[in-house]
Amino acid sequence: MATIAPPALPAYTDEDHAVWATLCARQVPRLERYACRLFREGFRKLNLDLQRLPDPIQVSERLAAMTGWTLCDAQNEYLNPTEWFEHIAERRFPVTNYIRRMDELDFTPLPDLFHEYIGHLAFFTDQRFADIAQAFGPLYFAGDERQRLEIARLWWYSIEFGLIREDGELRAFGAGLLSSIGELDHAFAPTTPRVPFDIRRVANTPGAAYSMHETYFILDDLEHVARILREYAAMEGLPPVNV
Repeated sequence: MATIAPPALPAYTDEDHAVWATLCARQVPRLERYACRLFREGFRKLNLDLQRLPDPIQVSERLAAMTGWTLCDAQNEYLNPTEWFEHIAERRFPVTNYIRRMDELDFTPLPDLFHEYIGHLAFFTDQRFADIAQAFGPLYFAGDERQRLEIARLWWYSIEFGLIREDGELRAFGAGLLSSIGELDHAFAPTTPRVPFDIRRVANTPGAAYSMHETYFILDDLEHVARILREYAAMEGLPPVNV
């Protein structure tokens, strides 16, 4: 089980900081083109140093002051869904302190803090997003085994890999897209299927943790995520989601 406190700041090497700076230099400029407005606004508020690896305690304190969320230590492991949603229900976001090597810039098989800090945390500076994200936790624990799997997929295809409509264009909403050069390009490639978010179809679609996704699902706006949770609870006879 991941511990509740943020991970301690390791003694990062100059190469570690160089990897972070290289990843940021490659990806951050592209986010102005592809990322949704909510992310861009949150990223400015998060105010990360793009040359030096982040201090998890400082970032945790910053988020706590803005939305009441804190960071907790994922201990450089992939959490199972139950562990993950235990933290989400308590407004804790699990992060690692592992940074990939310079020869792994395009892909690392281990949980990597670039995904968490660049992909996810900007959204948690927004109170409405933070409240909607937290609502996944109680819904997950209200479900049976099948429903829990489906709720995890609803998170996966919205918070991790969702697209969103904004000002007549498609933008990246999911953290897995925003933190991945390859998958971001793939998601917006002309031949990649992109379809409206359908709860039942998403609930029956396994996620792809180690490969590109075949299809991406489009959200109407942030409030669409809240509607998905409310509608899923209603269709499955689960307690109402008040978000």
